[in-house]
Amino acid sequence: MKPKALKKGDTIGVIAPSDPITEEEIEDIKKSVKLVEDLGLKVKFAKHAYGNSLRLWRNSKA
Repeated sequence: MKPKALKKGDTIGVIAPSDPITEEEIEDIKKSVKLVEDLGLKVKFAKHAYGNSLRLWRNSKA
């Protein structure tokens, strides 16, 4: 079974990171989200994907 290719307007969901996220990694995450959004895709993080480590980033994302 082969999934359909992503197209502009599709959403990529981030369920949970494989490791805890450090403050140093927050800037990398922001850059990665921007790259994906620049391709025309949307990024949505699951409610608990951030854990406690990204609470400040999530609140300042706008």
